[in-house]
Amino acid sequence: MKRILQITLIAALTIFFLAFFLWKSNLRDVWRILLSTNILWFAIGFCVNASALFFRTVRWRILLHPSKPPFYPTFFANVMGYMLSTILPIRAGDVARPALLARRTTVRFSEALGTVLTERVLDLLSIVSLFVFFCVFRWYDFPTGVVHGSAMIAGSILAAVILLILGFRFFGDDVRRLHDWLGGFLPQRFREPWMRFFDAFAATLQITKRRRDFTLVILTTVCIWFALTAQFWFVLIAAHRPLPFDASLFLSAATTAGIAIPTPGGVGGFHKVCQWVLTTYYGFDIDTSVAVAVLFHIVGTLPVVVVGGILFLREGLNWRQLTQETHAEQT
Repeated sequence: MKRILQITLIAALTIFFLAFFLWKSNLRDVWRILLSTNILWFAIGFCVNASALFFRTVRWRILLHPSKPPFYPTFFANVMGYMLSTILPIRAGDVARPALLARRTTVRFSEALGTVLTERVLDLLSIVSLFVFFCVFRWYDFPTGVVHGSAMIAGSILAAVILLILGFRFFGDDVRRLHDWLGGFLPQRFREPWMRFFDAFAATLQITKRRRDFTLVILTTVCIWFALTAQFWFVLIAAHRPLPFDASLFLSAATTAGIAIPTPGGVGGFHKVCQWVLTTYYGFDIDTSVAVAVLFHIVGTLPVVVVGGILFLREGLNWRQLTQETHAEQT
């Protein structure tokens, strides 16, 4: 019954946001705009998005120090994880990635899971920093309560995350004792795995002491987020609706919030948020906003699905085997 209710709620959310997204649009005009897309610029956006998978793998291997597994199994686990997160309504890939890596290398599941949290912290810092920069840069161009209020919230989140990292860096023992005390409230069977996960996360943050690796992590993170934001700019050019590059920063931050809505592949929520930004702040009409949002979604999701599908076939796996491998390490 719980599973049925979950599926029903997800389906209802997807239908609601899709209907809200397509409301008042003329699908014939939308199709015409889609057919006029410049394939070359769209292909460039596709390749730029796909390059983020390479940089994510390089960054993950550095964070997995001193294990540093071979590139291919790390790349495989990374792509499979992001593919699962793309097609499923929950962030299943965040747990699948370390599980698949542990099955193919000597890296322990808890160690890999700790680095996934570190990656999430880095990505959160990146997207929030980009949005804060955009808001400051365009402060007087978008004098609305939504933008200014969001900028203040984003700034507060940025400050909180930085303070958390500094706490781990300079007061690691005190934070560990506090966390150990809080862990005492967990059931015994959850406490030990949680503490191993916490210790793995804390150990990963020690990368700040290794200057070369820390520099490489920063550089790869910059490359990742350049790829994830630039894709929007290339798609806008492909759709013959170019905007300033900094508009991609706004779109990237907004769509990240849209993807958080639990629908398969972000369908509906992602599109509606894109449409809202394009129509409210950049003067797009409804039909153009629908077409561009669809192009955004294709270029943002298809690369990982295509690469994941190729690796899936190369490994000779089926869905059941992938599920079994994912759950085997978690248990």
